[in-house]
Amino acid sequence: MAEKRKAVVAGQFYPDEKAELETQVKKFLVNKKRKEVKAVIVPHAGYIFSGELAGKVISLIKSKKNFIILGVNHSGFGNKLSFSERDFETPLGNVKNNVDLSRRILERLKKEDLDVNINERAHQFEHSIEVQLPFLQLSQKKFDIAPILLRGLSYEECRKVALILASFVSDDTCIVVSSDFTHYGFSYGFVPFTSDVKENLYKLDKEIINEILALNSRKVYGKASKSTVCGVLGITVLTELAKIKKLKPKLVDYYTSGDISGDFNNAVGYAGLIFI
Repeated sequence: MAEKRKAVVAGQFYPDEKAELETQVKKFLVNKKRKEVKAVIVPHAGYIFSGELAGKVISLIKSKKNFIILGVNHSGFGNKLSFSERDFETPLGNVKNNVDLSRRILERLKKEDLDVNINERAHQFEHSIEVQLPFLQLSQKKFDIAPILLRGLSYEECRKVALILASFVSDDTCIVVSSDFTHYGFSYGFVPFTSDVKENLYKLDKEIINEILALNSRKVYGKASKSTVCGVLGITVLTELAKIKKLKPKLVDYYTSGDISGDFNNAVGYAGLIFI
C-alpha cells in the first residue's frame, strides 16, 4: 500500500477543519443544471479569492468516475510530466488515485519520448491539484484521480500530450486543468502597464481567453507564455485536445483577486471554462 500524499495547504489556501471546509465549499457550489462536461479550466488560489469561481465551474460537471488533473509544477522538481501514484488526503477524507489509469497514460507518453515518470517529490508540496479536491469531494459521488504536474514543455510536446490524453477522455473521464491567469505586479515581476491596471489586466487575460475559445493552441501557448499564466502548459494541452475531440469551450466567468481585495498593485486573474 503506497503512502498517502498528505494535504499541505490546508489551513492556508482553505480551512483545515472538516466542518468549516465543508460549509465553505458548499457555499461556493451552485445548484445549476449539470452538463456533459469533458474538461474544465479552473483556478487554484486561496478559496477567499478563487473559491467562488472554482465552485461555479465544478458544479457544472455531471458525475464522473475519473478526473485526470493537470497541475502546475511550481517547484520545478521532477520531470516535465510528473505522475503520483499516491492517494491524496484532504480534511474531507481520502481521494483515491486510479493507478491503473495513471500508468496507462504514463506508458503512452513514454512511447512519445517525453520526459515523464512517477515523481512523488514533485507532488509533495504542490498546491495546484490539492485545492481542487474538496470541490470534487463535495460535488461528485465517487471518483478517482490521475494527478499529473507539468513543467517546461515546448508547444510541440504539448501537442503530443494532447493527442495521447484525447484517447482517455470519455463519458466517465474528465480533464481538469488547474491554472490561474495573469499574475500582475512587482511581487510577480510582471508590470507591463502601470495605469488603468484593472482594465488592462482584464484586456490581457481576455485576449488569451479568446484564443482558447477559438481553440488556437499555438496562440494560447505564445500569448500565455509571454504573460504570467501559470498553467499555460495544461491550458495549451487542453486547447489542442479540444480541437482533436471537437469540444466546444465556454467561459463560465472571469474576475481578479483585485476585484475581491480592492488591491490592484499585485493582482491575479482567474478564469473558469468548461468544454462540452
